[in-house]
Amino acid sequence: MSESTADTTSKWQPFAVLILLFLFQTLNFFDKLVFGLSAVSIMKDLSISPQQFGLIGSSFFLLFSISGVLVGLFAIGRVPVKWILVILAAIWSIAQIPIYFTSSVTVLVACRILLGLGEGPGLPTALHACHNWFSPQKRSVPSAVVLQGISVGLLAGGPILTYVIVNYGWRSGFLFCGLIGVAWIVAWLLIGGEGPHAVAENEKARAVTGEAPIPARKLWLDPTVIGVIIMSTMSYWIVGMSATWLPPFLQQGLGYSQTETGSIISAVYIFQSPLLLIGSWIAQRMLQTGVSKRAALGSASGYALLVSGLALIASVHVSGPLQLALIAIAFAAPSLTTIYGPITLGSVAPAVQRGRLIVVIYSANAVSALASNAVTGMIVQAAGPDHVAAGYANAMLFTAAILIIGAISAFALIFPDRTIERFDKLTRFTDQMQRV
Repeated sequence: MSESTADTTSKWQPFAVLILLFLFQTLNFFDKLVFGLSAVSIMKDLSISPQQFGLIGSSFFLLFSISGVLVGLFAIGRVPVKWILVILAAIWSIAQIPIYFTSSVTVLVACRILLGLGEGPGLPTALHACHNWFSPQKRSVPSAVVLQGISVGLLAGGPILTYVIVNYGWRSGFLFCGLIGVAWIVAWLLIGGEGPHAVAENEKARAVTGEAPIPARKLWLDPTVIGVIIMSTMSYWIVGMSATWLPPFLQQGLGYSQTETGSIISAVYIFQSPLLLIGSWIAQRMLQTGVSKRAALGSASGYALLVSGLALIASVHVSGPLQLALIAIAFAAPSLTTIYGPITLGSVAPAVQRGRLIVVIYSANAVSALASNAVTGMIVQAAGPDHVAAGYANAMLFTAAILIIGAISAFALIFPDRTIERFDKLTRFTDQMQRV
């Protein structure tokens, strides 16, 4: 490539890559949403009960956490990110397309497990690829653009996938997701790459900061870290069940049509997108003006989950627009913890341990989605076929209790400023012992 060509490429390629990474996250959530939007039709056509449907939904998360942890620890930084993303997107397409050609529950379960295997590492890998194209001083906005792909995927996925499902059948929704995944791979192979800032970040951090790592036992058993683990796990309970159970809850639990359900889900994520932007901006401003990390991150996480839990409780006792507004709050507010939690961990851990701490915790917490999908199905099933609406109400109340437990853990355990002080004393003591 000539110098002029390289210069030209450097001007447009980072932004083209950013658009593709944004679409990567959008497609990721199309793949998640299509299962929930097809829920009622799947249960009817395949003659499966709500409990069985919940177990199938849980199967998606069987390998989700494991693959996220393994790729985050052993592949990112060692295998070119261009090919990691190609492999992940290929797994998504391979997992979706066979569903169009079968009526086998076994095939459906196998495809959902395979999809979870491919989607577990999706977000951290996309963010890593994004950082390879932008300097450290200019990564905040591109990272936010990638994250907005989640909201847009859920927002656009509602009406687009509903249209495909209603007009061409639920199997066509899965085929559609698989084919657009293939189209993304072709575009990525033409445009994507490693980027000018692709470096071994962990080795660079060790060389530049010279920070001593915290002993693993001290780090992982610190109250703030434990608080984030519990809070994020309880938060992911509702995040994990939203794509699977929110659509059938609206249809079977509240009586909305499939078309109305798609529109309502879009409205929920219209609300979520500005909530994430405003919430992250407020937290950043609080930290910049000297407000404690406890207030800006720990308490904020607690309030997000508390408000969500209380809104979910209230939603089962009202109806109409107010009920839908409460549901939107309940399903959107926990997403704020996906911002506050990693910032909290990044603020307390030494640079050489931040990446591993965040990747492991925010991959492993998806285990709660495995439980939430199965438990929700069991609760709905327990109410009986004549009391389906009551079953969904009971499931939402149980979910509210989970969220409130997460809120309590945030209020009781997350004190980042104390942890930073404690770790500073520990590293100073370690340095002194090493000099003796």
